[in-house]
Amino acid sequence: MTSAKHTQESLGGRASRHQTGLSLIEFMVALLIGAFLVLGVVTVFLANKDSARLENSLARLQENGRFALDLMREDLHQAQYLGCNTGDVFVINMIEDPNSAGFSATLEGIRAYERNGTGTWAANPPVADLSATVQAAETAGGARNGSDVLSIRMTELMNEDDPNDPLLTGLVLPTSTNVPIDDNPDCAIEEGSRVVITGCNLTAHLFEVTNAQSCTAGTPPNATTLEFDNTGNFSTSINTTYDAESQVLLYEEAVWYVADTGRDRNGFDVWALYREVNGTTQEMIEGVEHMQVKIGQRVSLSDSIRYVDPSDATLNTGNNYEGAISVRVALLMQGFDLIRDGDDARVYVLIDEQVPGIGGTAVGQGGLHASGAVQRDVFSTNVTLRNAPEF
Repeated sequence: MTSAKHTQESLGGRASRHQTGLSLIEFMVALLIGAFLVLGVVTVFLANKDSARLENSLARLQENGRFALDLMREDLHQAQYLGCNTGDVFVINMIEDPNSAGFSATLEGIRAYERNGTGTWAANPPVADLSATVQAAETAGGARNGSDVLSIRMTELMNEDDPNDPLLTGLVLPTSTNVPIDDNPDCAIEEGSRVVITGCNLTAHLFEVTNAQSCTAGTPPNATTLEFDNTGNFSTSINTTYDAESQVLLYEEAVWYVADTGRDRNGFDVWALYREVNGTTQEMIEGVEHMQVKIGQRVSLSDSIRYVDPSDATLNTGNNYEGAISVRVALLMQGFDLIRDGDDARVYVLIDEQVPGIGGTAVGQGGLHASGAVQRDVFSTNVTLRNAPEF
């Protein structure tokens, strides 16, 4: 018994002597493994964070680019809409003096203008019909050097639910001095508004409303007369007859261009796409650095289309601009998050114009982009003009 007890005590003592914990070497090895694991977790976290920032930046860039082109498409699809006789009507422009620069007797649905990197406008088409804001030099509010300008002429229905509203309340004769209508939907027509009267025949008339309008929004109908005296019109004679089946449409000229917002973000000037309608300017999408436009013109006696610069000599000869049947638009979009490893030195191609980074050499009319550690991409579209005249 004594021997067995002694043996158990010896074993118990030996077991307790072996439960002394980790040695210094074992502890350091464990610490090193833990450090590697923590480093791996941190590395994965930072990589995921950078990836998320990159994906968010790309998503915003793509969303802005698509949205900008969608907005422009809406206007381009409305270009030269003239009601029931769209495509087969000759518009008599009562507003502009035929002897003035930029006069367009045929009222083309679109025009585009080139501005090179040094701030010089191309000679054709004449820029006299663009507002002073758009023509301004490369300052906040002015069209950017090296970026094109697109002008879209269109009309719109004043009552989407009833395309014939407003209706004439009497005949409009060659001797008439006003156009009497039964309503002014949503009080859209004001003194100074430009309207088109069209009667589904071969002609339509564009004139500026020169009398004050008394209208109460939300309480139709608002019957009124639309006068067109020489305070806003070069001609005051409507040389045809319009009956009760005629339409009165609100005329708009929407000018799209790139300009400086005057804001800065992460050290970058914020450029944006602007839309100016009848002298009222609105910022549409920020982050648009450059815009290039090509006009698609049907080749005479052919089904083919030639895409040319807005200043093309043939396009600007006679009434050829009226024969434009499609438009290509390319936008250079810029993000503002600093997500690149280095400065963006890439050369971007907008249709056929090269836009290198600052410090590079501009080729053609495209100008330069601001470089920097931000993301950029080119977005483009080709839009067929639905209301282009048939030839």
